[in-house]
Amino acid sequence: MSASTVQTNSAFVTPPDPKDILTPADKADFDLIAAVRELGLPTDQAARVEMLIEAQKKRHRESEQRLQTILDSVVEGILIVDGVGRIQDCNKSACDLLRASRQHLSQTGADEMFIDRKNTVRHRLLNRCINISSGVLRYDYTETMGQRRDGDSFPMEVIVSPAHFMGETSFLYIFRDITRRKKAEESHKKLEGELREAQKLEAIGHLAGGIAHEINTPSQYIRDNLKFLNDSYGSLSRLLGSALQTLWKHRDSLPDGTFHEFSKQMRDADLEFLLDEIPHATQQSLDGINQVARIVLSMKEFSHPGSSEKTATDINRILSNVIVISRNEWKHSARLTEEFDPELPHIPCFINEINQVFLNLIVNAAQAIETAGRSPDEGHIHIKTTALDDQILVSITDNGSGIAKGKPIKNL
Repeated sequence: MSASTVQTNSAFVTPPDPKDILTPADKADFDLIAAVRELGLPTDQAARVEMLIEAQKKRHRESEQRLQTILDSVVEGILIVDGVGRIQDCNKSACDLLRASRQHLSQTGADEMFIDRKNTVRHRLLNRCINISSGVLRYDYTETMGQRRDGDSFPMEVIVSPAHFMGETSFLYIFRDITRRKKAEESHKKLEGELREAQKLEAIGHLAGGIAHEINTPSQYIRDNLKFLNDSYGSLSRLLGSALQTLWKHRDSLPDGTFHEFSKQMRDADLEFLLDEIPHATQQSLDGINQVARIVLSMKEFSHPGSSEKTATDINRILSNVIVISRNEWKHSARLTEEFDPELPHIPCFINEINQVFLNLIVNAAQAIETAGRSPDEGHIHIKTTALDDQILVSITDNGSGIAKGKPIKNL
């Protein structure tokens, strides 16, 4: 019996030539079959052994297919990298994330998936993995910037873990695109910032409400005292006029020089000017303190904590308060006129929110007039409310530069 043939009960069987083998993975199975045939087993036994080998090959292929299916269903990219940084294998997600084919990845190094290649993340991770000798922690993790084959970059979370395949030390790279998470974190930070600003505004509102209350008390008695002085001045003025007439009428019966001296004192005191100007001064003071009281009341109502539910609201009063509060924003830019419907019904709304909307619209109107280059005498803001059955119409118009089509209103 030669080394190239096997004698059986029926005939000589020539084993297949190794050149006919289709894949390197089948070579071990072929050698095993050839070895079995060289043993000279009976035909039925040899056939049974070959059938078992084929069954084992089938189970092996099915196991590989199952494993590949599992790996390809994982959303994270998985790379198997050898000790020198060459990619040996990968799953479908790795190809999708890096926008490269499996063949391309198998021809490149792992460094190409990192933007930072001078001081690569891979080297730092590998150094930490290699230096871990306790066996408790066998992987290391970091967040960095990845790069796809088309040059696009993306934030990446990557874990590198030592692995052993066929007796050789390799490294398992498990990575994912964390763009959505980063955007969510940025949105969260933005919301946190907006919340902090809202809390500051709320605190300022409470403070403004307290200050308004403190101002309201002294302004109240100042207003009452000014009104008392204004009302009392009329009586004193009439009494003084009557006294002057009496002195004039009986001037000849007075001691010598008395009336002359009194007349000189009136001229020195400029009594005529005082009698004319004191009523104007007290009235101006009353007007001023009434304006202070109006501002204080508007601030109290504007800064009042809003309800979590809609409440019936007088929109005319809301607008009046906002006009007072925002006066310093528009008085240097335009004239503001009001045209409020006195029959306007109360409507349910969130007071704080509607306050902010009206404030932003009025401030934007003043800014638009400034942008248009109009003088304060030329600028005009008109606010009008109209009842429409069970609805109301609020119109805030200005003769400023206007809003470009499709452009959102600033601050609104």
